[in-house]
Amino acid sequence: MRKFILTVVAVSVGLMAAFGGSQRAKAAITNDEYINNQTHLRQIKADQAWRKVTGSTVTIAVLDTGVDHNHPDLKGNILPGINLVEPGKSAQDDSQNGHGTAVTGILAARGNNGIGVSGVLRHARVLPIKVLNKYGETDVELLAKGINVAIDRGAKIILMSVSSLSYSKSLTAAIQRAEASGVVVVAASGNEANRVAYPAAYPTVIAVGAVKGNLKPLYDSNTGPELNLVAPGFNIYTTKPKGKYGAFSGTSAAAPQVAGAAALVLERNPNMTPLDVRQLLYQTAEDLGEKGWDRQTGYGLVDVNRAITEKLSMDFHEPNNTRSQAKAFPIESQLRASLSESDKMDWYFMDIPYDGKVTLVATVTSTNTTALAATFFPENREASTYYIGNGDTLTVPVKAGRMYIRMERSFGVKGFTYLLTSRFTINPDKYERNNTMDTARPLVGNQISVIGNFHEEGDEDWFSYYVREYGRLNVTVTADTKRIDLNMKIGKEGQAFEEFDKGDRNDPTERAQKEVSPGKYYIRLTEYWRNQVNGEYKLDVSYTPIRKDTNEPNDTYRQASPLANGTLMTGTLPTHTDQDWFQFTVDSESYVSIRAPFVPVSTGMRLELYGSDTLNYSLFATNDVAQLSDLGKEVLGMKLKPGKYYIRLTTTLPFKYDSYRLTLTKQPLIAGYRDISTHWARNEIARLSTKGVVKGFDDSTFKPDQSVTRGQFATMLIQSMRAKGMNIVTYTGRNPFKDLSKNHWAYGNLLTAHQLGIISGYPNSTMLPDQSITRAEMALMVARANNLVLYNRSRSSFTDVPTSHWASPAIEALTAKKWISGYGRTFKPQGRATRAEVVVLLAKAYSL
Repeated sequence: MRKFILTVVAVSVGLMAAFGGSQRAKAAITNDEYINNQTHLRQIKADQAWRKVTGSTVTIAVLDTGVDHNHPDLKGNILPGINLVEPGKSAQDDSQNGHGTAVTGILAARGNNGIGVSGVLRHARVLPIKVLNKYGETDVELLAKGINVAIDRGAKIILMSVSSLSYSKSLTAAIQRAEASGVVVVAASGNEANRVAYPAAYPTVIAVGAVKGNLKPLYDSNTGPELNLVAPGFNIYTTKPKGKYGAFSGTSAAAPQVAGAAALVLERNPNMTPLDVRQLLYQTAEDLGEKGWDRQTGYGLVDVNRAITEKLSMDFHEPNNTRSQAKAFPIESQLRASLSESDKMDWYFMDIPYDGKVTLVATVTSTNTTALAATFFPENREASTYYIGNGDTLTVPVKAGRMYIRMERSFGVKGFTYLLTSRFTINPDKYERNNTMDTARPLVGNQISVIGNFHEEGDEDWFSYYVREYGRLNVTVTADTKRIDLNMKIGKEGQAFEEFDKGDRNDPTERAQKEVSPGKYYIRLTEYWRNQVNGEYKLDVSYTPIRKDTNEPNDTYRQASPLANGTLMTGTLPTHTDQDWFQFTVDSESYVSIRAPFVPVSTGMRLELYGSDTLNYSLFATNDVAQLSDLGKEVLGMKLKPGKYYIRLTTTLPFKYDSYRLTLTKQPLIAGYRDISTHWARNEIARLSTKGVVKGFDDSTFKPDQSVTRGQFATMLIQSMRAKGMNIVTYTGRNPFKDLSKNHWAYGNLLTAHQLGIISGYPNSTMLPDQSITRAEMALMVARANNLVLYNRSRSSFTDVPTSHWASPAIEALTAKKWISGYGRTFKPQGRATRAEVVVLLAKAYSL
């Protein structure tokens, strides 16, 4: 699948004008034109270090996309390059974003030359080795070859702003050779927002992450136990191909700063070993984040000035003589320290990600074979002590969690220095051994989740699943680290297997969906590169049988399944040609509605309604059943006369693993309404509707309990007066209300009621036609319309309407005529008048 590695992502965010051109200032640290755009140099204290040393004479190999040899700011610092991508050609940078040129400029752009920018090394000997093609791709074999070529050409520092999330034996061997040859190796941690990538992940490689200008880690910068240092990696101003300049971001921009620091250290201390250089850089880093080493920033921000100034300590972890002073000892790392008669004990802690084992390889500067006593304190387990001598390898079982380690000088042993290289290996998962089809672990159930791992090189994990009936198998596997490159194969016993290997760095999940038939199926999981990886995968298997349609056969109207009121229509439509028919009977004129609580598809489902005598054409049809279902709306809603009706369902998107669910509701109509059959005002509503006094809504409802607006009330009142035989002429004069448009549906009735003195406006010349009326307003307007004599009574019929209330005379007048009533002893004058209340009041007031 992915047989190449990529350059660490580095985004070009600007060219020469990105920072508005030259920004010279009196405080400029060199005379380079854009030096004040290079704020990273001050952050890593390179400007202070230059007071003591400005460059390096050691050869630094940069393994990248090559370099622009003609760039004026690189000339003099670049040696003739080597092209391993196309041997025989120059190592000219041909990448799309000038990756190698940008990296080299950050490392070693010629400084204080009056143009452009300055590298961490103002004077250098850089050997470009082109191992990446113009797309930033290569394979690990070529990268390993590049390391070996660099060693053979005498490089003392190798810089790689490249990353691979997969372990490689050839790369491992090359890194080991570099260490043995006295070569310092620096690599970017990678930009996958995941674990540190290779080659940075090796213990003898300085793994460099990136931080922003505020010294907070870049989101994409890889982190973890292998991370050693960080450097600025956002908008780093540097060289670009064709003599240009621009900004460059990512861990690719951070790594060359550390390589430059290493070169200056060697320039000051030419006899230092790679281990010494690494330890000095870690020792002198500016601590960021949590105190001491942490997963996000390692030992901290590289400090070039301190690195070239301070004396190398053989134990910079001190003080750590007690458990409370324990220092971090990351898995997959190196640690150097010393013990003596005055310093007999060192404490460390190690955070263990999974149950497994930790292996320590020791180098001890003592001839005593038991010089070092190591006691391990795993979480929730008893402590265990082991004795270590020079060259020993110790493997200790560990549990996930924090483990403390105490290192003690054995009794009678003189002082010594020790170097420990740690390696962690995850335990086999609980399904082992399942490395073959014959040992496949059976999975049982319709929903299964499995946590597994690849604990050893070449590990294969086999699972089996027995399918009892036709259905669909969904299989998903994802890893908790991008170091696991998943490969999945699925097949039925006795048949060929299908491979699933489409995941990528951004989405490493493998997914499979298969139509299955009765029989045994096998699932094989591997790590693509066959590597042992400390990480876990999660395998999710779900089986869905084909849903049985209990209404089948119902493919024609003659086979239509009967439906009663309120029943549920269910079924599947497994093919484009399948049809599901249902039938129902309407005994009296009714409003029939169909809703779809669930439809398995998002589009394509069609519903048609036919009458028994209209089978040659539909009474209703829609292709939007699924969409209306999602919106929670009616699929069908219409008045139907007595008779027999048929429903036909089809789809352009077949489904067979879940059923549609549709409901049928029949509501008998009373006076054309479906919502008044049991209402207390049913008779009055039906009577006034028949007389044309009141009307309902288009959906065959009257909404009797809905509040009445001023416009609705005026219309009902005028209609009632006319139904009584009164000669009410519609008012056509001047409209005094600024909020009453001629286009308002109640315009004429509101003005007529106002002209008759029934309804009043408001002081600000508004009518508020759509405002609901209160029960008090309803009483007053009906009293006015009937010219009732209104006066204040000595007593009130209702406890919540005092005689001083403005509507008390009207309420009392209507109550006396028994046109209106309250709620026991209360009237609720401010309550909203409902449509039903108005209808009943008008029916009484006008004897309708």
